Amino acid sequence: MKYIKAVERVRSGEMSRSDLVRLKRNAEQKLATGDKEAHQVLDAINDATPTDSYVLFMGFCPGADFSERLDTEWKKQGICRFDYLESEHQAERFNSICKGDLVVLKKREKFGKTMKLYGHGRVKTVAYDDDQIRYLKMDWSDQDQVIEVPLMGCNSTVDVKSIEIVEDEMPQEFYEWLKV
Repeated sequence: MKYIKAVERVRSGEMSRSDLVRLKRNAEQKLATGDKEAHQVLDAINDATPTDSYVLFMGFCPGADFSERLDTEWKKQGICRFDYLESEHQAERFNSICKGDLVVLKKREKFGKTMKLYGHGRVKTVAYDDDQIRYLKMDWSDQDQVIEVPLMGCNSTVDVKSIEIVEDEMPQEFYEWLKV
């Protein structure tokens, strides 16, 4: 395999998220030009844990309609999806999530002020459905407590925050909730 060094570098666990993104773009370009071996690099990236972690605050109610909530089905299936691909910037954010990242299920509560959190879990790996739509295989927590926390600018369905931002803005209650 001609990409063995690239695959080994990815599997070393020493690459940052931005390094993985650059390598993924290069592998996708090679795959698009017919280089089938580039798929091995993409597979390694989909199972990679970057050196920098993110928290994905993920909305789960299409059209903000709580009666249409998707979280219960996601938890049963052990997945998390973003299927509104027309929103390219949100799809790009969702696609930046990697193995090991924390996903927190949220719904905006008081406009511009708070959100309620309905569950959390860690990304086990990245997968693709039959239509090549990316989704996350999850290890969801069993806890079912709902808490209300500051909104932190999480106004979109897909809001990605660095660990540092979350640590600066979340109250202690959030960290106690995560432990359950």
